[in-house]
Amino acid sequence: MEDNTDMILDASGEDMGNAEDFNDFSPCLFICQGRSITEYSLLGHQTMGRPTETETPDIPIAYRFVSRKHGNFDTENGRVFYNVEKTTNGIMYKGKLLEPGSRMELSDGDEFVIPCRQDKEVDSIIIVFASKETRISLWRTLQKASRDKLTALYGRDSFEIWWCQNCRKTDYDNAHLFILDIDDFKKINDSYGHNTGDSALRIVANEIRLTVRYEYQVCRWGGDEFVGIIPGNREQTEERLNDLKERIGKVSREAGVPLSVSMGCADVYCTGNVYDIDGILKKADEALYSSKRTGKGRVSFNP
Repeated sequence: MEDNTDMILDASGEDMGNAEDFNDFSPCLFICQGRSITEYSLLGHQTMGRPTETETPDIPIAYRFVSRKHGNFDTENGRVFYNVEKTTNGIMYKGKLLEPGSRMELSDGDEFVIPCRQDKEVDSIIIVFASKETRISLWRTLQKASRDKLTALYGRDSFEIWWCQNCRKTDYDNAHLFILDIDDFKKINDSYGHNTGDSALRIVANEIRLTVRYEYQVCRWGGDEFVGIIPGNREQTEERLNDLKERIGKVSREAGVPLSVSMGCADVYCTGNVYDIDGILKKADEALYSSKRTGKGRVSFNP
C-alpha cells in the first residue's frame, strides 16, 4: 500500500509533500474543524476568513460562523502577529473575546477559538499556533490520526472542508465528483467474513488513492462508499474512472477477493453553485443508482 503519511498544505491549501518528507518546522497554524485538522504555513501577510464564490482568503475556513475577513497574520523576521478584525462572532483567546483592531504577538502553543455562538463553544473552530518542532510534530501526528482507521483515507468531514477551501482554484475549473460503491458488498461479508470485507475496502481505497493527485481529493464516505473529485472534462474523467474500475477488478482478483464496483459522476458545476456539495452529491448519487440499475460494474454520468 502507498505511504499514508499526511500531506502538508501551504497557505493556498495545496499539498507540499508528505509530512515525513517535510523538514521545515517554520511557524504554522493547525485549524481544527470537526474531525478535520488542516495545517497552513505562515509567511508574510495572510488573511483568514470564510471563502466566497469570488474570493478565497489565504487561510480559508469554510464555516458559516466565520466572517469573510475574520483576521490576518503578519510574519516578520521570525515573529508572528495576529490582527483582529471586527466580526460577527469574534475570536476568543484564553476565554475572552479579543478587541477588534487589536494586534498581538503569538507564542508557541497559543490557541484561539471562533465560537459557533456567543455563549457556548459547541462545534467551535479551534486554531493552534505552533512554532516549535515538538508541537508541530505532535499536531501532525494528530492530523494523521484523524484519518479513517481501516482505509487510511480522509473522512467525509475533511473532504467537505477541503472542497469548500479549494473548489474555486483553477485546477477544478473543469472537474467531476464521483461516488464509488462496491457491488454486492454485503454478500462478500456474509459469504467470506468481515476480515475479507475489510481487505476489499483497503484494496479499493488504495486504488482510488493512486488515481488522484492529492489524497484530500478522495474520502471514505461511509460503509463501502467512496467519494472523490477528478479534474478534467467528461471524456477524461470517464477514461480515468473506467481505468480505476479495471484496476480494482484486476488487483482484487489477484488478492483472491474479486470485486466489481459501480460509479456515479456529476459535473461540479451541475447545480450552478460549486459550493453546493450536497446538491452535487445528489446528482452523482442518481448516476450511481443508474449504474446499479443497469447491470452494475459501470460508470454513469448525471446529466
